[in-house]
Amino acid sequence: MKDFKTLLSGVRATENNNEYTVDIEETWLQGRTAFGGLSAALIVKAMLNQLPSDRRLRSLAVMFVGPVSAGEHRIVLRELRAGGSVTHIQGEIICNGEVGATVSAAFGKDRASSASLASPIMPQVAQPETFDAFPFIEGITPTFTQHFDMHLCSGSLPFSQADSADFTMWLRFKEKGDLDLPALIAIADVPPMPGLNMIKLPGAGSSLSWYLEFPNQSVNNQMSDWWFYDYRSQAAGNGYFNNYATIWDSNGQAVMFSRQVATVFEK
Repeated sequence: MKDFKTLLSGVRATENNNEYTVDIEETWLQGRTAFGGLSAALIVKAMLNQLPSDRRLRSLAVMFVGPVSAGEHRIVLRELRAGGSVTHIQGEIICNGEVGATVSAAFGKDRASSASLASPIMPQVAQPETFDAFPFIEGITPTFTQHFDMHLCSGSLPFSQADSADFTMWLRFKEKGDLDLPALIAIADVPPMPGLNMIKLPGAGSSLSWYLEFPNQSVNNQMSDWWFYDYRSQAAGNGYFNNYATIWDSNGQAVMFSRQVATVFEK
């Protein structure tokens, strides 16, 4: 079973310009596709090979187009513009000749500015071990979740027919090592989407689109560090949920803001 670092190290350049290959292992699947955070992380990993180090990721827009199955796939990049301060770049992961996911990203240099606003304050919450852990049950919970520790702090479990989609959670990788940007992106998409907890089995849900913003603070974390998530649904209807989240590190620093359009399938 490959850990995340090993999987990411498999993103390799080909003889074709702006093209890479990657081999996805079955333990990282969610149903018949790789979980969305992994697909985005793999594309960004390829992007980082073509960007100057002084440009940090500011925003990321992902469209989940089709399944990204286990096996070897291509990643194809296209630089849209490299300006004096910001580089815009697009990437696709191609699976069996079809697009599985697309990423549009903006990487920008730090700029001098007199304007500053504090990020949202993390709620007061007990330590992760205080709360019950999400169990990994083979054949029931998504396969990729075996790579993570998750502890639900408030809200309801998936498929519990709850009255509210909102929840909070502690989460971390099970592996150790330095946490880099692709790992940060991946961990933002691990929790079950708000809305799954409002339906019953048999049912399913998936992301249609996903948007991440990164505040200006630098991140210096370990893979095994805890992250706190506040996930909420802003609106829902006709099989779609409009969700948003704030994600803090264990020191209370807001590291990512997330928006998601998700679909639910009820039977």
